[in-house]
Amino acid sequence: MRVPLRPRDIVALITVGVFAIAASGTHVVRSGETLGSIAQRNGTTVQALVDANGIANPNLIMAGTTLKIPGGGAAPSSPTVATHTVRSGDTLASIAARYGTTVSALASANGIANPNLIVVGRSLQVQGTARPVTTGAPSAPSSGGKQLPGQRHTVQHGDTIAGIAARYGIRTADLVAWNGLVDGKIYATTRLVLFNPGSLPAIGGSTSTPGGTHVVQSGQTLSSIAGRYGVSASSIAKANGISDPNRIRIGQTLTIPGSTGSGAGGFVCPVPGGTFFNDWGFPRSGGRSHAGTDLFAPRGTPVRAPASGLVEIATGSIGGKQFRLTTSSGVKMYGSHLDAFGKTGQVSAGDVIGTVGDTGNARGSRPHLHFEVHPSGSAVNPFPLLYSSC
Repeated sequence: MRVPLRPRDIVALITVGVFAIAASGTHVVRSGETLGSIAQRNGTTVQALVDANGIANPNLIMAGTTLKIPGGGAAPSSPTVATHTVRSGDTLASIAARYGTTVSALASANGIANPNLIVVGRSLQVQGTARPVTTGAPSAPSSGGKQLPGQRHTVQHGDTIAGIAARYGIRTADLVAWNGLVDGKIYATTRLVLFNPGSLPAIGGSTSTPGGTHVVQSGQTLSSIAGRYGVSASSIAKANGISDPNRIRIGQTLTIPGSTGSGAGGFVCPVPGGTFFNDWGFPRSGGRSHAGTDLFAPRGTPVRAPASGLVEIATGSIGGKQFRLTTSSGVKMYGSHLDAFGKTGQVSAGDVIGTVGDTGNARGSRPHLHFEVHPSGSAVNPFPLLYSSC
């Protein structure tokens, strides 16, 4: 069946770390730090810290203790290489994974006392040698990278992205790209592919998305709402007569203006305002794995054409009411469990082609759209497209 496990039922997020430029000097231990995290941040090893500071028990260090960092000099400053605006659902761990850095490095660079508390809309400085691991659709891996065709790894409690990659001799960036791990999270029981299943398409073309309304939820900002609909925060402010874009009310109904050219390469979010996470690879009955992403929304929520193309419909016992959209370049996109059909035949990106439901083997579950992308036959993880467009 296509009903995903809930995130709270399984292991949460993992970060992909890189060593900082080797540092030296002293370091004052902060609450929550370990010798491992301090060593990683300063480009040294736990054993080197133990030897330099005469530490008898590496698992016991006290907050406020001043440690000597092997080398004796002052740690070099790291330049800012990127900025990231926090959006709803982000954590320091997921941001660190996205840019190939660490939680402690982000917290230090931005003066964050509590790494578990970040504010939506805040701009964070990403320093050092960090670079985005992936942005939007994953890029194709290097042709010389190791691959294990047809093989998968079932994520266990305690696994990390970097650890899995090292176990199979695969580059971390390749594992991230092949499995659409743009948010830096993996979940126990997920079956990750150990080969390149194909690349997400560049949909391309100019698209026009219709306007609508949005009810402000707790934690949302004008910027995060604008990102969901592929419009600018200033256009929403103008459409609603908002003089201070930092002041919106929970429960406030906003008019969302239409947009031209949105999302990743012209891709339009099929369920604007829907909730989803990276449930690609979750186990299904009969030894199958989840081949798409489920977007949850109230029954009857409009489902929009994610790209321009030809829409065909069908009804089946598993997918219920389904659509298949074929773009001019031959990319196929599937949607299942619709409550009702909408426009068919030739459609433009953003046209309403159905409504969210629970038909097929999803009957009785939370209404959702099961969404798949098939660039050339096999399904690839659509999460990066959704992450950058919804």
